[in-house]
Amino acid sequence: MTVLFVLPEFPRYSETFVIDQIVGLLDRGFDVRILAVSRGASPTPGDVVDSRGLMERATFIFDQSASAVRRWKLLVGRLGQVVPGLGQHRVRRALSVRRYGHVARSLALAGAARRLSQPIKADAIIAHFGPTGVLAAHLRSLGLIEGPLYTVFHGFDLSQHSVLARHARDYQTLFTAGDRMLPISTRWQRKLEAMGCAPEKIQVHRMGVDLDSFPFVARAAAVRASGSPLHVVTVARLVEKKGVMYLCEAVARAVAQGVPVDLEIIGDGPLQADLEAFVASRGLGEHIHLRGRREKAFVQAALHAADVFALPSVTAADGDQEGIPVSLMEAMAAGVPCLSTVHSGIPELIDDGESGWLVPERDAGALAEKLIAIQRGDYNLAQIARHARDTVEARFNQRQLHDQLAAQLA
Repeated sequence: MTVLFVLPEFPRYSETFVIDQIVGLLDRGFDVRILAVSRGASPTPGDVVDSRGLMERATFIFDQSASAVRRWKLLVGRLGQVVPGLGQHRVRRALSVRRYGHVARSLALAGAARRLSQPIKADAIIAHFGPTGVLAAHLRSLGLIEGPLYTVFHGFDLSQHSVLARHARDYQTLFTAGDRMLPISTRWQRKLEAMGCAPEKIQVHRMGVDLDSFPFVARAAAVRASGSPLHVVTVARLVEKKGVMYLCEAVARAVAQGVPVDLEIIGDGPLQADLEAFVASRGLGEHIHLRGRREKAFVQAALHAADVFALPSVTAADGDQEGIPVSLMEAMAAGVPCLSTVHSGIPELIDDGESGWLVPERDAGALAEKLIAIQRGDYNLAQIARHARDTVEARFNQRQLHDQLAAQLA
């Protein structure tokens, strides 16, 4: 059985869930093919993309990475590849903004019309992210790909203001033409229904984690010593919706009250300079440590040493929201109690007070109070960690989720 993944870029290592899903279907006997709008970073020799030969399974509409250049340079480069094909009727048709909206403006549809001399036939098509589902639906209407279409919705594609405005009409077309919508949370299931998608076309399919990669480490049941520093870890892209600045402020408040808290921040991004300036201005260099982006082994070691994993996600100014962050699942699987926020699908993962803690978005005071209470020994961390692991095993087990997807596609 052939499954075609339609993706905005491949490989995109920040989206490990896509690579994991591809490998999961390969392991279950599917012939997986990949159609990507842009070519991503070159695989590192020996990594999973390289070792499983995934690049040999991929077709690229454009060789240029979309994340490597400014938008106008990207469009100029794409135009250079599209113009030689203007003699073909289907390439000219694919440029119709009236028919195809933003997909036509991005030149992705015209590029595919020129690139694909023969249609890619599949028993199932999986498009990750709503806008990519729109592209796949148009590719199918042009006869460039064939097969039932499953679109996976994650977060920004149902929350970011610009995406919703740009694809308002496109999504209605997708809801009609697509065969199945696979939101990763019931939060997004409700959003799809509110936008007009037929409920019978929607089925929640969660992302999960490989439990073998994050073995559970039992926590000591003893109450923490009153003077013992609380070691907090976060792993996140340093962007607004991850809420890391509120976590830093919470640590500052706890330290100001004489409560020993250390925070280790793993990740990089556009807000790194702002966070460095905050740490310097508040004299928190001994308490907040920015590690930058690190490899998987470093992250796993940091989780093993952590008392608490924190990810206080927020709704960004542009509307962007999380799905259900995989980093929280990984920490919970490893037995690290998690502190997060009442945001998007996170309450579907963390039961406040049972398998972790939730506070309101953008509330540094509430975060500080919770960190202080944890450091003081108000909670049975061993019990919370056990409940967290049980939750991931029951509902976010990657192996089971891949089995469910395979059964649905078969």
